[in-house]
Amino acid sequence: MNSDLDQPAEAEGAFEPQQRLKLDSARAVWRDVGEEVVVLDVETATYLSLNGSGGVLWKRLDAGATPKELVAELVSTYGVPEPRASKDVEDFLHALRDRSLLLIA
Repeated sequence: MNSDLDQPAEAEGAFEPQQRLKLDSARAVWRDVGEEVVVLDVETATYLSLNGSGGVLWKRLDAGATPKELVAELVSTYGVPEPRASKDVEDFLHALRDRSLLLIA
């Protein structure tokens, strides 16, 4: 973990819209490769490939973002309706949390 304030994202429940989240940079390293974001989970030696909206969300989380900011990013970048963007963000965050790649900043 990056500091004493960083806490692993809890394993259950919804994310709060204003809750600041970020990636666990000690656990995951990533690079842009073409139009994809390629991630290596150094703890499990697993590669992830994210394209499109997954790559956009990953990059925002790298700097720290709230779920509300992530939803706004999908709405503005892809023009999807907010309810759809909210569900996509929630699903993405749950997937990262399940892989222990997400921290509460």
